[in-house]
Amino acid sequence: MDDELKRLINTLLDDVECFSCNTELDIQANELERKSQQVYTARHDCPGDNCNIEYDVRVENRDLALLFDANERGTDRPERPADISKTSRKEPLQKESHPVRKLTDAAAELTNAIAILHHNQQRLQEAHDTIEDEGIDQDGDFHRRVRADVHNYTAAAYSFEEILGKNVEPHLPSDGSIEDAKNKFKRENEVIKALRTYGQHHLTLPSSLVHFLGPTTDDTEITITVPIDDLDDFRPGDPEASFEPVDGDHIDVMDRVNRHYEAAENLVDTMLEVAEEEYEERVDEYREVTSYPEMGGE
Repeated sequence: MDDELKRLINTLLDDVECFSCNTELDIQANELERKSQQVYTARHDCPGDNCNIEYDVRVENRDLALLFDANERGTDRPERPADISKTSRKEPLQKESHPVRKLTDAAAELTNAIAILHHNQQRLQEAHDTIEDEGIDQDGDFHRRVRADVHNYTAAAYSFEEILGKNVEPHLPSDGSIEDAKNKFKRENEVIKALRTYGQHHLTLPSSLVHFLGPTTDDTEITITVPIDDLDDFRPGDPEASFEPVDGDHIDVMDRVNRHYEAAENLVDTMLEVAEEEYEERVDEYREVTSYPEMGGE
C-alpha cells in the first residue's frame, strides 16, 4: 500500500482497544497484508497484561471510506457481529493525518488567541478613555471594572503565551523575521506577566491604580498606573530585565498593554506570513485532499 493509505489506516486504528481488557491494541498499517484489491488482513495479539486474545484483523479500503473489524481468532464471522469495528470516511482521516494539519490548526489557534487578546485590550481602552474624558470621580463599580479589565487582559496574555509556546511554535517556522518579532514580544511581555502574577496573589491590583501624572498642571493627564515598588516581589524571570522597558517609578498600564498587544499582533502577523510563504503548496494540497464528494451509495 502507498504512504497515504498507510497514514489513513494508522489514523483509523488510533485508540482501538481490546474488547476484553480495554488495552490499546496499537495496530499499525505495516502489519497488514493485502488479500485482495481492497482488503488487508493481519493477526494481532492483545498487548495487555494477562490478556491472551489473538485477533484476526481486517481493513477494507473503499473509494470514500475505510472499514475496520477485528474478531477473536477462531470466531466465525458470519454468525456474530465483529468483536471490534470502526468505520470512517476518508475526508476526516485525511484532515487528521495530513502532515500539514498541525500547522493549519496552530495557525487557527493563534488567530483565535490574538482575537481574544484584542477584545480585552479594547475593553481596557474604553475604561481608559472614560478616565481621560471624565476623570477618576467614578463610582466604585467603575473602578472594580477597571481592575477586572486589567486582570482579564493579563489572563488573556497568559493564555496567548501558553498557546504560542505549546501549540504553535512547534509547528510554525521560528527563525529569521519571526525570531526578531518574538524577541520584541518577550520584552513587552515581562511587565504584563508581573501584573498578572501580582493579581494572582492579591486577587486585585494595587489600590493606587489611578494616578495623576505630569510635572505641571497644564501637563497633567489622568491614566491607569501601578507603582513599580508594589510589584517588586512579583517580577517573573530575570528580576533586572522584567521592568527594563519602563521609565520612571510607575507603570502606565494602558501604554504597556498597547505595546504588548502591538508586539503580539506583529508576532502573529509575521508567523502567519512566513508560514504562508513556506508552506503554501502543502496547505493548498491539504485543502484539496480534504474535500471529498458526498458518500452517495457508500
